[in-house]
Amino acid sequence: MRQTLTFLLAAAGLTAAAGIGAAPARAETTLEVVHAYGAFRERFYQPLADAFMKEHPDIKIKFRAPAADYYEGHLAVAREAMTGQTPDVFFAGMNLLHDLVSTLAPRNQITDMAPFLDEEGQSWVDDNYDVNVLELGRIDKHQWGLPFNASTPIAYFNADLMKKAGLRPQQLPKTWDDFIEAAKKIKGANSGVDGMQINLASGDWFWQAMVYSYGGTIMSPDRTQVTYGDEAGLKAATTVRRLVDEVGMPWIDEDAGQAQFAAGKLGIFIGSTGDIRSMDEAIGGKFKLVTGTFPMGAQNGNVPTGGNFATILTQDPEKHKAAWEFIKFLTSPVGQKVTVLGSGYMPTNKQAMKNEYLGKFYEAHPDWKTSLTQWPIAVAWFGYPNVKSIKVWKVQSEILFRIGNGDVSPADGLKEMVQSTEAIIKQ
Repeated sequence: MRQTLTFLLAAAGLTAAAGIGAAPARAETTLEVVHAYGAFRERFYQPLADAFMKEHPDIKIKFRAPAADYYEGHLAVAREAMTGQTPDVFFAGMNLLHDLVSTLAPRNQITDMAPFLDEEGQSWVDDNYDVNVLELGRIDKHQWGLPFNASTPIAYFNADLMKKAGLRPQQLPKTWDDFIEAAKKIKGANSGVDGMQINLASGDWFWQAMVYSYGGTIMSPDRTQVTYGDEAGLKAATTVRRLVDEVGMPWIDEDAGQAQFAAGKLGIFIGSTGDIRSMDEAIGGKFKLVTGTFPMGAQNGNVPTGGNFATILTQDPEKHKAAWEFIKFLTSPVGQKVTVLGSGYMPTNKQAMKNEYLGKFYEAHPDWKTSLTQWPIAVAWFGYPNVKSIKVWKVQSEILFRIGNGDVSPADGLKEMVQSTEAIIKQ
């Protein structure tokens, strides 16, 4: 499964075979672009830009310095909007689009892409994008963002440790109860090994995933009332306690968990599908890797969608056209092939599943395909109003840590989380 970047890009076939024609000839247009996570520049952003510029010699893609993460990028753009210095194209975190739109739309500093989709024609739209994929970037009937990177949380299993514990990798656990029992068996049968880890130390994506898995929600549709204080939230909080109490889960972040798993010292790692390529490379054949779906707690459970949206922030009419051509290329089948193979993200273009793009690859590498099976239950990663997600999570993570350690009961801890969330949002 391990592959070099050179092979991946060659396999992606970055040619005119993408089916995306070149934009009409005109004077050279330069688009300034900002994305998060610098490591992705080499893996797919720059190769895609180079391929696009080859097909569109009249459009130049110029990357600004990458943001450390989605939050840093969002705050930088908000500041730049005050002086009219925003990039032309910006990749916004899935959970931050609402706040980006509320900040920029009143000033006409973000572009609705619905007219561009209308101009392409409904049949073209239907051929390329699922309705639920486009819906992720729609707010009040405006297509403010087009999904570019997409991920859902999945489970990584060390099949060798499972076998030693008497578990069959062909029959992976599906529910939280099943996961906990499997993790206990793995830990008991393998000396110096932890059973299971999920990142509750940094970022709220996995906590949201736990709430969603029990059929819960984070806030009301109008984003005015906190809703995770219900039965679903209590079950999620109780599961946090069980993971520490029954499984002895280490309270570490995702990077540390990934490193422990790759070293063969962790039976089950809950991470992003975007980790699959780096995880495969880190393991390097030391043991058999198997991936499975995120644990569910209810039949109506869901998973949050991570990743980012491509957005157009330029107000220049000519740059609008160029930016749309660039985004259309990025989300084309060949653009998504490069992105997927460079990371492990899910393709956001339906045609990317054809054999000439990713179909044959997925057949040969089924562990890369697990996240795709969760598209039907994927929902938006929630972002708290007024860019309060960072402050909210800082308090939530501290309370979750106390719940895990048994310093506070799941019920009392959850109540405290809800109250603190409401207080921060109202500030």
